[in-house]
Amino acid sequence: MSIGKKLYNLFPVNKEEYKLFFAISLNFILTLYIYSILRNTKDVLVIKVEAELISALKLWFVLPSAVLIMMAYTKLADYFTRLQLYYILIGFFAGYFALFILFLVPNLDALQGNFAEAKIAMPFFKYVFSAIENWVFSSFYIMSELWGSVMLSLMFWQLANQIVSIDQAKRFYPFFGFFGQIGLIGSGLIMVQFAKLNVGWNVMLDNVVISVIVAALVMVMNLHYISNKLSSKEVINGASVKKKKKKPGLVESIKYIMASRYIGLIATLIICYGISINLVEGVWKKKLGLYFSNKQDLAEFQGQVQIYTGLATTLVMFIGSYILRKFSWKFAAFATPIMILVTGLLFFLFVIFDKYFENSFAMIITSAALFAVMFGALQNILSKATKYSLFDATKEMSYIPLDEELKSKGKAAADVIGGRFGKSGGAFIQFILLAAIPGASLISLAPVMFALFVVIMVWWMISVGKLSTEFEQKREETGK
Repeated sequence: MSIGKKLYNLFPVNKEEYKLFFAISLNFILTLYIYSILRNTKDVLVIKVEAELISALKLWFVLPSAVLIMMAYTKLADYFTRLQLYYILIGFFAGYFALFILFLVPNLDALQGNFAEAKIAMPFFKYVFSAIENWVFSSFYIMSELWGSVMLSLMFWQLANQIVSIDQAKRFYPFFGFFGQIGLIGSGLIMVQFAKLNVGWNVMLDNVVISVIVAALVMVMNLHYISNKLSSKEVINGASVKKKKKKPGLVESIKYIMASRYIGLIATLIICYGISINLVEGVWKKKLGLYFSNKQDLAEFQGQVQIYTGLATTLVMFIGSYILRKFSWKFAAFATPIMILVTGLLFFLFVIFDKYFENSFAMIITSAALFAVMFGALQNILSKATKYSLFDATKEMSYIPLDEELKSKGKAAADVIGGRFGKSGGAFIQFILLAAIPGASLISLAPVMFALFVVIMVWWMISVGKLSTEFEQKREETGK
């Protein structure tokens, strides 16, 4: 076997494809960097207020915001091209984060209110009032969550799906994720370094947001390069759609999307992922809030978890690339639910039966709290490594055989709404249990969430089997 053939087996991208591959990869790196560093920052802000607040934010604020932005996107798609929408949305998010550090944080005390009486009068909604009371931080949490749904799940992958073929996707997508880990690891390293500067939390927060704005500007320049030098606006925007005499309206588009069983199955996979990971993370984040006493220590630990997640994902990417090329779509799609099921089971069993391990902890001179924090981190790292390397790749491949309407608006519905319903589904479970059971905490509710977690995982794996059958049928029909 020649050296060139060996290199191709390791990195299956042709020389003439290098410019396009690396340009798209750069957008993924930047998008993932922003997503990762915002995720860590928003968690630190909210966990140190009250970890249980997360469920109320996801259910009552993030979900409605996702619905509204999807409706706006669907309507704007009738007036702007995909490329124009990409620019508009980057500007929207960058503008908010600039406003956050220039106006909202400096005027925090004057802007935020006090709802102590309302929380006493209506205890069922105490976490909702707490979110409103801390609305500046809540808005940061909401916008950070929406970045992941809109710019990562929707806009980036829509761009990639439009430019590459299924043959290229099989070779490119695992390595998009591989190079994307530069953004994931980079965000962790930068977060750790900002924390070690000991400049105070507010200055650290400013530095994080400035880095986000700079990354967004580089994204705009790179997108301009892709659309003008490596592809064409017609390809990115979908020339076949523009030739239609009449574009469907909002209601017609939603009906068309809801009528698609195929899109419904994709959304089911996304929903199951969101609910399962949030049921586990809710308990873990509560443990984090109890263990770390200040924001900078928590931010540094979150940054370290991010670094190890990136390294683990990089390793799994090589395995994922081999699986996608040598095995079926179905085989690859099963990897993520299996990994989350196994690691989730072990984490919940440890949390529920932690008292039985106290003697063992004493023997190794450590605490049960530290062990829970570290074991939860390991679960988080392995689950996300598999998700980034195989779940995202197989999900995006499933869109390629679809027509232009479902590729665009169907993807918006499945990714943005499905993603938000997934995360909000876990939040709904947590919120109802916390509100209905006086004195309950995320830790005390672990046995109930464990049972629900198992049910969701079974539903996920059944849906993978059904979508696999339809995916192969679509491929035969379209020849893609």
